[in-house]
Formats: sequence, structure tokens, C-alpha cells
Amino acid sequence: MNITVVIPTYWGRSKDEKWKEGDAVYDHPTYLNGEDTLGRTLESMKTLENNQFKLIIPVCPTSDEVEEEAEERVMEIVKKADLSFPTYLFTQKNLREIKKLLKEKGLSERTNSLLNLKGYSNVRNMCLYSSHILGSDVTILIDDDEVFEKPKYIDMAVEYIGKRIYGKGIYGVAGYYLNKYNEFYDDVDIVPWMTYWNRFGSKTKAFDKIIGCDPRIKVTPFAFGGAMVIHKNLLQIVPFDPDVTRGEDIDYLINAKMFGFDFFLDNKLSIKHLPPKKNHPIWKRFREDIYRFLYEQTKIRSQYEVNNMTKVTSKDFEPYPGDFLSDDLEDKIYKTNVLLALEYLSDGDVEGCKESLKNIYLSKYEAIPKKDPFTEYRRKQKDWVELINVTINERMNVRRIIEGNNLTRIEYKIDSEKYKNISKRVIIDNLKKFDDFKQFDDDEMKIFSTITNMRAYNESGVIFKEGQTDLELFLVMSGCIRILEHNNKKEEIVLANVCTGGVIGETFMVKTMYNVTGVANEFTEVMVLKKADLMKLIQTNPVLGNKLLLVFLDRLYYKLNRSNIQYKEKIIQEESLSEIE
Repeated sequence: MNITVVIPTYWGRSKDEKWKEGDAVYDHPTYLNGEDTLGRTLESMKTLENNQFKLIIPVCPTSDEVEEEAEERVMEIVKKADLSFPTYLFTQKNLREIKKLLKEKGLSERTNSLLNLKGYSNVRNMCLYSSHILGSDVTILIDDDEVFEKPKYIDMAVEYIGKRIYGKGIYGVAGYYLNKYNEFYDDVDIVPWMTYWNRFGSKTKAFDKIIGCDPRIKVTPFAFGGAMVIHKNLLQIVPFDPDVTRGEDIDYLINAKMFGFDFFLDNKLSIKHLPPKKNHPIWKRFREDIYRFLYEQTKIRSQYEVNNMTKVTSKDFEPYPGDFLSDDLEDKIYKTNVLLALEYLSDGDVEGCKESLKNIYLSKYEAIPKKDPFTEYRRKQKDWVELINVTINERMNVRRIIEGNNLTRIEYKIDSEKYKNISKRVIIDNLKKFDDFKQFDDDEMKIFSTITNMRAYNESGVIFKEGQTDLELFLVMSGCIRILEHNNKKEEIVLANVCTGGVIGETFMVKTMYNVTGVANEFTEVMVLKKADLMKLIQTNPVLGNKLLLVFLDRLYYKLNRSNIQYKEKIIQEESLSEIE
């Protein structure tokens, strides 16, 4: 399984610079000259037991003016963390190059506009898109103000993804946040103005029902943007809605349900959430809630029958966010802002009172979308699918663009002459490292050394290709090779990874060509025996040749038996999942 973790990081101007018109608005972007939270997140990743994944860090500046400085800061933080897994930055510059490339390939301006790193929904889409570029099977979304505390987090995140439960495929998994007190509730005080806007009470009811109760995995009406696990089957169909400025995580869950995908919450998949304190006034944060909930309500109300889509209602998402998408939403907004205005007035804050009353006006005349959000989203969804498919066709060229920001890539200079001139003694010593060759005596090993060569490949080097007829046996001395095939969309389907000590090609006796492709995941050294030379050995030295064939047959038996056991375990696991109550 090809796993990618994506952690977007948000950067604003320096502390002494004020916000300017046109700057993107985020909860707490890091000041260029301020203390960051990203480094803490990256340090916590060192506790993860499974590091077989790639990490992408989209760099999201609030303004083009701080783009270069933000990228420099992030690069410093990543280098200081000294991570052991492939780590990429995804930047505005990458995005401009990709847009230019895809435009040249005929992608429309409208579809190209989805490539955007400003605004929460656009950033989330670029998290999915950058993962798609790397050909990921599963994308894990994390935020830069979180801390990993569970060493098995990666294994837990992918444990259910792609499986079936209650007859439904699991293509979206939601984890949840723990606050500084190790609780999953929101760390807020309930005050009088919340009487009619009991959002946190509604969330508490939902959290108790979904997070606090068995079974471990269950359909959920809510999700958290920094704790989402998304399978490629969902990623390639459902984008985040670019018109949503807040609450993009729950909106994504609603969109997914419209397209037939349920999200399942795993009540063991927690991550510590330590956000900096929000400094925006209450009336402003409430205004953001007004816009987000009225948008969602309008999207649900504006649905109509569409083939292969499911009509959803606010009841599908009760108690939260469903309680804030129902018909009494406007009444809740009115009463709550009156109470909030009175509270501001009692505190002598006239401006806060005015802004609270303005919220009532905005809710009636400005916050309700002018265009039909359901139709608009369907149009963007079609554009997203087009973007995904064009990128599949151009994946090699698009990936080349972001490989320039692979901060952990080491390009080895391969000396071909060195490998051609390796002595027979070195070859014999290396062959003896493989269990398959330990049963052969010195004279037999000398014979093998005459037909064995050594080669090296850099990351992404093609070792053998589907359809190739000059078959060879490969002994992996160091590194890792992914065995893959391509589906009808030209996507990579990774069948296996064969790493140091592994053997590829035992079936050469019964094959005339490769039906899969082998690509180096990293710098890889192999020993190679050609089929033609092995066949000649069998003819000229049948005793030694047949002895070697028995070794290959034993290895094939082991691989087939292991495959049967894994398949049986998969069937049993799926059956047990379907029985969960």
C-alpha cells in the first residue's frame, strides 16, 4: 500500500506587519519571525513505528509577498527535523509550473483554476492532489498544530481503509482530536449567549455517541480536517468545495455522502491537537459560523435528482452538524446575536454590539449563496475528475516538477565501469549472503560467478518492464524494488515491494516475457543472472542446474503458500468486520 501523509503549513507576515487586503485568512498562520508549530509535529513523527510512507508539506503563505521567506523557513524546519522518510515541499512555484504544463496539454482555464493554495478548501484539495501525483493509495491528512502520541498511528489509520463493513466499502476514515487535557471535547466554557446556539452541546452529544461508544469503527456525521484518511477511490471523485471558506472538513463529508461514500470514525485513532489561542472577537467567529452553516443548508436544500448521486438531508448528519442545518437555523442565528449584542453592551463594547446586530442583517441578505451551490459543486466535481485524469496521463512530467522539492532524495552517481569490473570473489561473497546459495560449495559458486553481473539503479530507475522478453533473475543486495502494473487509467498498481535480501524472477522457466514492471524505490543494487545463461548452465551441467531449479521451486512454493494464507486472512477479517455491531 502506497501511503502519503500530508501536512499543510500556513505562514503569514512578520509580527510587526499588519494584515493587508487580499491576504488569505487563516486561524493562526505562523509569523515569519515567530515560533512555529510545524517543528513540534515533525519531531513527534519520529515516534511512529511504521515509517513506510512519504510526507508532503504544502507551504501556504497568506500572500505572494511572503512566499519565498515562508518556503525558506519551512525548509530549515524540515532539515532540522532530520526525518527518515521521503519528504517533499509542495509550493506555489510547483503549482505555477504544473498549471503551465497542464495548460499546454489542453487543460481548460476553468479546470486549471482548481490548482490553488489559498483558502482552506483549496489547500485541502492540493493536499489530495499532491498525494495523487505520487500515485498514493491512501492519503492521511494531518495539521501542523498536532502531535503524534500513538506509535502505531499509521498502521491504525490504514487498518480499515479499502475494506468492507455492513456491506459498504470504507474509503474515508475519520480520526479525532484530543485536547491538552487528553479529552475529545471542545475546551470551551458555556456562556449565556450560547443559549440558542448550543453548538458545543450538540458536538458533545455527537462525540459521546460516535467517539465514546463501541464499536470501534462506525459511520460518522462529522470529521476533522487534520485527522482524515482518504482512499484514492474517494480522492479521485470527490474534491473539497472551493466555495467553502470554513468547515471544509464537514462539508467534504457531506459531499462524499452525496456521491455514495460514507465516512467511518475510528474511536481509537486519536491525535493531540494543540492550536495557538484564537485572537478573533466572538462576533467575528460567529459570523464565520453563520456563513458556513447557511451555505451547507442551501447546498442540501438545492439538491435535485442526479444519476449516481444520493440526496441527503440534515437528519443524515444529526446530532452534529445536522442540528445546525435544520429549518430553525435562521431563528437560532437571530436569537443568539441579540443575546450576544446585549452581552457586548453590558460590557460597554459598543462596536461588538453593532457587529453582532450586523450578523443578523448579513444572515438575511449576504450570507445565503446567490448561486445554487449544489449545481456549482457538481460542475467543480466534474472539473476535478478531469484534472485527476489529465494528471494520470502526465504523471511522470508532473512528478518531475515536485521531485525538485524532495528534500531527502539522494542522487547517486553510478559508475557503470565499477560494476562491470567487479571481481569474481566479490560476486561469490555477495551470493553467499542469500540463503538460497548457502547450500552450494565453492566450486559451484565459482561457476555461478561466471554468469552473474552486478548493477545499480537510482530512485525511479526501471529495472525491468512489462512486455520485455530478455528475462533475468534479480537478487536485491540493497534498496527496494516495487513490482507494479498499470490499470486502464495508466495508474500504477503496486503489487509488492521486494527489498534487501529478496529475489525476483524465479518463474523465468515458464515465462517468455515480464507481465509486470520493476522500479527502484531508492538507490538499489542487484545481482543479475540472465535466463539464457541459466538455461545454458542446465544443459551443460544438469546436476548443478537441477539443484538450482529445486531452490527456485522451493521459493515459489513458499511465495504461493504465503499468498494463500494472506488471502484467507483477508477473507476471515472481512467476514469478522461485517459482524461488528
